[in-house]
Amino acid sequence: TLAAMKTDIMRCKEQLDEAVTTLDLHVEYLLNRERSNIRTELRAISITDLVRLSKFITEKCATYGWVDPRNNEVIDSAKEVNLYNLVYNFVGPVTAPVGHEVAEEALVIGLDGEVPGGVAQEEQHDGRRRFRYVRGVPPGAKKGASDPFVRTFSGSFAELLFNRERAAAYFVSHWWGEPVLDFVVCIQEHAKVHKLGEGLYWVCAYANSQTHIADELGEGGPLESPFFKALQRAEGAVLVVDATSTVTTRMWCGFENVVINRQGKDLAVATAAGGCGHVLTIAPAPADQGYGDTMARELHTQRQQGFPADRLGKAVQTRLEEAVASNPEDEKMIVDVVKDRLGGFDHANAGLRVLASVSLFGLEIADSATAKALNEAPEPYELFGTAKTLNTATMCGLRLHMCNALCLICEKLGDTEVEALGRGLEVGQVLTNVQLFFQGCNKLGDTGVQALSRSLEAVKGLTTLTLQFQTCPKLGNTGVEALSRGLAAANNLTKLDLTFRDCKKLGDPGVVALGHGLEAAKDLTRLVMSFSGCDKLGDAGVVALSRGLAASKLSCLQLDLRGCRRLGTTAAESLSQALEASVYLRSMQIFFCDRHFFADENRGIVMEAAGELRSIVVPKASGRDVCSLQ
Repeated sequence: TLAAMKTDIMRCKEQLDEAVTTLDLHVEYLLNRERSNIRTELRAISITDLVRLSKFITEKCATYGWVDPRNNEVIDSAKEVNLYNLVYNFVGPVTAPVGHEVAEEALVIGLDGEVPGGVAQEEQHDGRRRFRYVRGVPPGAKKGASDPFVRTFSGSFAELLFNRERAAAYFVSHWWGEPVLDFVVCIQEHAKVHKLGEGLYWVCAYANSQTHIADELGEGGPLESPFFKALQRAEGAVLVVDATSTVTTRMWCGFENVVINRQGKDLAVATAAGGCGHVLTIAPAPADQGYGDTMARELHTQRQQGFPADRLGKAVQTRLEEAVASNPEDEKMIVDVVKDRLGGFDHANAGLRVLASVSLFGLEIADSATAKALNEAPEPYELFGTAKTLNTATMCGLRLHMCNALCLICEKLGDTEVEALGRGLEVGQVLTNVQLFFQGCNKLGDTGVQALSRSLEAVKGLTTLTLQFQTCPKLGNTGVEALSRGLAAANNLTKLDLTFRDCKKLGDPGVVALGHGLEAAKDLTRLVMSFSGCDKLGDAGVVALSRGLAASKLSCLQLDLRGCRRLGTTAAESLSQALEASVYLRSMQIFFCDRHFFADENRGIVMEAAGELRSIVVPKASGRDVCSLQ
């Protein structure tokens, strides 16, 4: 009865009084209005709001004896509180007024009459069962009121936080069984990775009124629901994956992901493990940027290392069409809408599988399931990892026909392995960006590089190429000459990074060929070349290289000649003439060889020519000079 529950109501009042302070709730909204005019799809919640809520759960869950509505047992730890628990113990009491009536079909009623926010008293009205809330009280009820426990507000939790429309930058797709503290950590990490600051997110539990769910969803079906409308407005979405990956088995989440995919929204996948958030993105995020493309991709891969591989493995098996809903009618309605009006589940399934497979590749995990997912990718994707992982994936059936960017660390490879790597590139129909970093490949020689060059010539759409050979003692002029022929055939190449650090066999013949290749690369705008430690390189090589630079349309140049002990005045003069002829050049760095081997007057010749283009900054580092154009 109502009288028997007065004690419970008083405890609820104490909790809500504290919530007003902790969460910065607006009492006037509770007392002076039933619902606001803020459209449901514009009730975004902020990072600050979520952090305050997390703090409130941590501090008050035990104090007020929150219970699990499924079994009425007290929740032992704040870490166990999920959205079902939060709505029952807190959101419901805040947003459901005492005496508010709800029809049975509009609300899920527990076996003992429990409803979101408390307990309901069953009544009969017009031949239908109805339930009247008996738990829930406004903080700071007006003195002298005939019944201090009666209030009118029955809106959403978000409407207690602000009094204006707030559009979300990101829509959150998630399962209510996810612990709320983990959920908040995930969203915090997403905001950090995307540099959102005080980001705004649309979260259904807080945006929808829990006592007016039927009204919120409307009668127009999923495509008229606030879920769909909020997604339309958002620039991207976050899929929060729980520890058991249950989210991909929930039908409403399946619907959301179909819409996300169909609308081409930026999708990130977030999860929590060990109290930390981890976020997957298909490409480098804003937090990875600012250090150049290569470093961005490296930071992107490193950032995702902590994402639990078992959850990614389940995502590779995603079948959204097999998801379920609490309400069987909702399940059928969503399936029919997706099949009849949204083109089915296949494209969204493939998108999630590819994101998971690409991320597993970065974790050096490849198998037949990930190979199959990548082979069936509906859109181009980027792969970052190791040559060893690519070899494993290739053995499992992977073809790179839908890969548009490939970045690999190639350690301790020989000619045979590099030749096999090249064959894999030849099927890259949409491949535009190849970055290969050969480190410590003591067995790699001219034969392997010649084979790789032939394969790269077959990749017609290549616009960006990075080949870094670091400490490859067997690589010599013959291999580099083959690379030069490839440059001449690369009609679309705009960015090139060639590093031959400590390649002791490389000398003038190979670099002369590179100069001829540069002359043919008419569309090249950015060039990075390093011959650091190539002590066989002399004036003849630099002269040919200079002719190639002079004939180009380069706007950005970085050239490293440290350790090239044979360079002299002829090399300096040729570089000077190339700089004077480079009318497009806007940014330049040249690292000279040691002072002992490159006389002051020769450095001066190059720097004088550079100075006619832009101001020069010469660091005072001992033993080396840098000529910098900013």
